[in-house]
Amino acid sequence: MSTYLFEHTWDRERRRLHLLEQVFDAATRQYLAALPLPDGSRCLEVGAGAGSVARWLCERAGPGGRVVATDLDTGFLETLTEENLEVRRHDIVSDDLETGAFDLVHSRLVLEHLPPRDEVVRRLVAALRPGGWLVLEDFDWGSLAVAPGCAGGDLLERAHEAAWQVFAAAGCDHYYGRALPAALAAAGLVDVGAEGRVYVGVPGSPTRAWWQLNLAKLGPALVAGGSLSAAELDDVLGRLDGSGLCFQIPTLVTTWGRRPG
Repeated sequence: MSTYLFEHTWDRERRRLHLLEQVFDAATRQYLAALPLPDGSRCLEVGAGAGSVARWLCERAGPGGRVVATDLDTGFLETLTEENLEVRRHDIVSDDLETGAFDLVHSRLVLEHLPPRDEVVRRLVAALRPGGWLVLEDFDWGSLAVAPGCAGGDLLERAHEAAWQVFAAAGCDHYYGRALPAALAAAGLVDVGAEGRVYVGVPGSPTRAWWQLNLAKLGPALVAGGSLSAAELDDVLGRLDGSGLCFQIPTLVTTWGRRPG
């Protein structure tokens, strides 16, 4: 069972998503821009969040192209005004999806949360036109680590362990990033490639502010699990406003593959 932990009703969710975009968008655009897409491409952005990648894809596809941006909650997408954009409320696990319709399908930090993730990969492959590209980006938690000797580092490590347990209970696969190349190959894609990027939460960085908001959102669940007291949670969140902690977040693995034809 999957329970998504970052619902859009949280009063700081838009800020959290904007920080996520600041951290990851530059690399995402780099990978997508490298693909040999035809003029007037039709693109699908799954789990579009606040819409920054969908907006960029609208520019990439051009006036003759089309971008479909989906999410379980499209509230943040409804303000987008691009003429070649379609916003669609959609559950990629259960709702119908066109087959053979898209030159590009992209998703970032979505599939790791979905227990039937390999079936979702097959659905996304089926949505590609022959020659179309699938680009998936998900975390590998193997790089999550606090620099040795940091004041409060042991407390942050306990918060990370508590977050691990919360995500696991919600159906998350912490290592799905490293499994993506095999999943795309098993689904019949060719020209499969992958790269991973690790971002460091240095003081004043969007990475650090984004990770702090993640822990703040998960805070009640972290405390309820018994790994941290409410006072300890407040302590670690406060320390993330300072300069004493340095840490790596999970590796974002970007994997791409082409449907033959």
